[in-house]
Amino acid sequence: MQELGAGFFLHDLGKCDVPLELINKAGRLSDEEWQLMRNHPREGNRLLSSANQLTKECGLIVMQHHEREDGTGYPFGLKKNDIHLYARICSIADVYDALTSTRAYKKKLPTFEALKVMREEMLQHFNKELFAQFVMIFKS
Repeated sequence: MQELGAGFFLHDLGKCDVPLELINKAGRLSDEEWQLMRNHPREGNRLLSSANQLTKECGLIVMQHHEREDGTGYPFGLKKNDIHLYARICSIADVYDALTSTRAYKKKLPTFEALKVMREEMLQHFNKELFAQFVMIFKS
């Protein structure tokens, strides 16, 4: 649990080197800006490694939290079981957080709406069983 928590907490560490105006940009990112943003998993891995703070599990979460079940993620285009379980869980939580948080480029969604978007527009990105378990967290 400690490794899982540390990885979740540090998964976007690489964004420290992404200019704030890019992170908060209201419009679409250019191809060059998108490439810079897509480099944050590698940069986070590098930062943790250079600080001698990179554990195996944390490294997997940092590097794989944008990988998708259907292979459309980054930085490696991994699919299904090639993605570590912790990174699969982090991916679901990360997308949920992005949808339910106010950002410069969008308003936050209520929980039900966010889960609906994830189910209807992004389900191919996630392990279906893990997503179903995630949804059950909000049941009550």
